[in-house]
Amino acid sequence: MNTARLIDQLLQIEQSLGKLETARIRGMIFEAQESVLELEKQMIEVLTDYEGLKMLIEFSRNSWDSVVPAAEAPAKFLVN
Repeated sequence: MNTARLIDQLLQIEQSLGKLETARIRGMIFEAQESVLELEKQMIEVLTDYEGLKMLIEFSRNSWDSVVPAAEAPAKFLVN
């Protein structure tokens, strides 16, 4: 489902006003509501995946920091 489909449904509803019986328009509205719910479901899935990836990246970053030793400053040499 994408927003283009929802917009198309809403335009069909608008064009149907005064031409179709109320029950049919109500059915079209219910279909559009289902489309909105599907879009919200997809958005939640994307956000959940994004949060999971962020946690994985942070975990990997923290693991990498604990494995790689910090760079040591080179010894100082005296030059005469």
